[in-house]
Amino acid sequence: MTDIDLTNIDLSNLDLSALDRVAVWYGNLPDVAQKALSIVIGAVVAYVVFKIVAKIIKGIIISAIAAILAFLLATVPGNMILSNAYDRVEQQVTASLSQAQ
Repeated sequence: MTDIDLTNIDLSNLDLSALDRVAVWYGNLPDVAQKALSIVIGAVVAYVVFKIVAKIIKGIIISAIAAILAFLLATVPGNMILSNAYDRVEQQVTASLSQAQ
């Protein structure tokens, strides 16, 4: 397949989509400009994806911290209340047994 130079050809009578026109424009750029444009677009896409993933991870971390705090708030005070109640019952039983002897 031979390369065709599209710079001197009138493409106005062709039914080209916007993507086709961008491809023709990109293909007519010098190699250095094509590489530079590819690097810039790749960097922009990578940055956008990084920001999206960072927000998702940040959301997951915040959710995990909230779940851990909710768990601790629900279990630690409940455990303390039950432990104190058990200690009171134990003291009452001990006192009752001491009085019975």
